[in-house]
This record gives sequence, C-alpha cells and structure tokens, in this order.
Amino acid sequence: MNSKLNAPQGHRIKLLALDMDDTLLDKDMGVSPGNRRALAAAAAKGVEVVLASGRSPAALMPYVRDLDLRGGHLIACNGSQIIENDSGRETWSARLTPAFLGESWDLALAFGQSLQTYGAHGIAANRDNPFTRRDSEITGLPWAVVDRSGFMAEPRVKVIMAGDPRGLDPVEAQFKTTFQGRANMVRSKPYFFEVMPLEADKGLALARLAGMLGILREEVLAIGDSWNDEGMLRWAGVSVAMANGAEEVRRIANWVTTRGHDDDGVAEAIARFIL
Repeated sequence: MNSKLNAPQGHRIKLLALDMDDTLLDKDMGVSPGNRRALAAAAAKGVEVVLASGRSPAALMPYVRDLDLRGGHLIACNGSQIIENDSGRETWSARLTPAFLGESWDLALAFGQSLQTYGAHGIAANRDNPFTRRDSEITGLPWAVVDRSGFMAEPRVKVIMAGDPRGLDPVEAQFKTTFQGRANMVRSKPYFFEVMPLEADKGLALARLAGMLGILREEVLAIGDSWNDEGMLRWAGVSVAMANGAEEVRRIANWVTTRGHDDDGVAEAIARFIL
C-alpha cells in the first residue's frame, strides 16, 4: 500500500467519487448520519460528490434525491453511463450490441448459467433465480424473465452472470477467452460477474467526467471496496479503500480506512482528505 496520506501537494480535492454498496451504504442499504454529515460538509466546501456504482441510474436516483446532490453527475453501470443528476440526461454512454447480447446468452446457456441485463423496464433475466430476486430487492427495480429475443431487444449497458462464486469461475474464464478485446469484464462481487462495453469502466468514466468539468486528476478522490472499483482507484489522484474491501483493492489504494462501510468509513476518509 502506498504511504501517501494527503491530497497531492498544491491541489485540493474538487471531486469525490463514491462507490455505493459496501462503501457508502450500510448493511441496511442506507446512508448513516455520520456519512451524511461528512458528505454535506464536503459539498459545502465546493466538492462535487459523484455516486460511481455498478447500479443502474434508476437504482441510484433515490440516493441522489435523498442526499440532495443537485447540479452534479453520477456514474452508473460500472462506467457505462454518465448521467446528469437534475435532468437524468445521459451525457455519455456505451452499450453492448444486440448481436453481442445474443452471443452472451448462448455462452451462458451452455454453462447452465443465470444471466441478467438492464433496460427501461428494469431487470431482464433468463430465468427465475435468487440472485436476480436479491438484486431487485436491493435496487428496487422490477424484474422479469425474458426469452432470447427479449434479451436482445435493445442495446444494453451490461450483462451480469449471477450465481454461486465457485460455479462462476469456469464461466468467467470462458467469457474472458471468448470476448477478449471486445468487452470489459470484472467480478464486481463474488456472486456477480459483469460484462460491459470495452470502453466502460469506472476509471475511464471518472476521467471523462473530470475532463468535462475541468478538474485535474490530482483533484479527484475515489473511495471503493471491490474489484470493479479498481479502475477509478488507480486513476484518481487520491484513492481510498474501505477496511472491509477486497485484499487486492486495499493493496492498490493510497490509504485504507480503519472503519468499515457499516461504521462511517467514508466519513473517516472525507475528514482526512477534504475537511
């Protein structure tokens, strides 16, 4: 782990990029009073707070409203979309083509694997399974079982293989072989293997957004816990991993919190690097 403990010399933090699940959110999927106060204090200092999540825009907007993040942006679907908080308008996006979705469907089916994707009507899955049901419960998005043509009905921001972590290992290996150089693929959680457009990544999206806002890399703080946060943690001028984060993520961060996501770890990082 890097020993850097402060923002790069001569630069103050102007943009704070925050992962949601297991970072900002507690075990009840809420924002603690301590984290809430810290975010308000950061915003009062002129810092743009950006939710950067694997969740869809529809699943992030309730938190945008709850935290009163007006006038800003969010990064959704692991960097596949940059969205204006106030209007909900996409300022940038990347999508998988229907042909690619058909290939993904066929490959997942060959492994007997559950898979799902996202669209205007919520979550579309190839079968009823507990992981999709849990995703629906957590995000508040409706879900439905669709056939292959329904899955391919429109370009999608990402596809998720959901299942027992051990069962996902061979699926992940085959997908990475088949789609090498054609997609960005990451295990966001032990039970979620995500396939996204090649140009979609939290780090790439964060770099795009900072450029749009005229903010330097050295003026960006990113906080995360999982493998899908690696891109933004490597790109940001200051990177913080949660104490409860994956070991590989903690190793690449500049600093690791002493508190976890259920104990105001985000507030701890904000106090050190912003306030």
